[in-house]
Amino acid sequence: LRHASTRPSRGRDSPMVLYEDLKQKFGYMGVVNHKEVGILDLYRILRGVANKRDFELGMQTMNLFYNFGVKLKHRELTTRLLAAAMVAKQESEAVELIKLYGTWLASPPDSSAVYAVMSHFLDKGEPLVVRELAKAVREDWRMTPEAPLYSLAIEAMLQLPEDKDPLGEALVLMEDAAQMGVRLPCPLHLRVLDECLKSIEALQNTAVEAESEEKEPPHVPEAAQDLLRSALSVADGMARDGHLRGGGNAASLCSVAWLFRQLSALPEATRSRLLAGGEVWGAAACLGGDWAKALEAACLNFGSRNGFSPKLPGGFFRSLEAST
Repeated sequence: LRHASTRPSRGRDSPMVLYEDLKQKFGYMGVVNHKEVGILDLYRILRGVANKRDFELGMQTMNLFYNFGVKLKHRELTTRLLAAAMVAKQESEAVELIKLYGTWLASPPDSSAVYAVMSHFLDKGEPLVVRELAKAVREDWRMTPEAPLYSLAIEAMLQLPEDKDPLGEALVLMEDAAQMGVRLPCPLHLRVLDECLKSIEALQNTAVEAESEEKEPPHVPEAAQDLLRSALSVADGMARDGHLRGGGNAASLCSVAWLFRQLSALPEATRSRLLAGGEVWGAAACLGGDWAKALEAACLNFGSRNGFSPKLPGGFFRSLEAST
């Protein structure tokens, strides 16, 4: 963003000097030569923005142009304003610009600039702001929903506190991406799938402990069944987006093996009910739904790349160790 809109403000290129020079071209009676004054003069000021005062001068310039009828219809204007706001650390202004630009500007900001702003708030640990921006983009007919939008929004939802249902919020966005025909990257599918499987195991372990104390026959909690349906939906999305068939990577196959293993531990009636209505070419049809075959296929694709093991689902291997 800094490269897009600004450079250090000093000397004749400082926003203050440029603004004062520009004002001299406007007459007291509203007379201005439109061949001498235009959008490029505003861009020169925005290029030098480095702090709040500089940004305010840029906004004053826009107001001056409006008052004197200078045309501001340019496709890059919103993007440059957004970049200047972020460089000047006017983050609230940047958020409002993304949400409300349509009320006073002709063109939307460039999607890469919007994603940069979303990434900034994601890194700051402000997932609600990321959700707010994603909602604004998703509801704007002038901006096309793309994979980076969903990736950033889903990662933000997974940062929410437990009482805000982070996994549920992420699953809603996964479903929306599928409905919009947006192909999501494999690591994002795996991130959500692994979170589903970890939550399922936690619910099942809690149920087993309660049943052992009450000496009741084991059963699968309804919440765990709902999460298994969601996990199957995410895995079907992986297959639909081409991340399983034709040779999935080791991390994908390990996560699918984890899912298959949890399904194989269910009573037959429960498993059949969960698999009913699934996609014909979905994940359940991969490798016959056999978790051992999926793990074997993953082992054949482990390789020896440095730092690869952290990408594998640790919860799966912990559950295997606990069962031996």
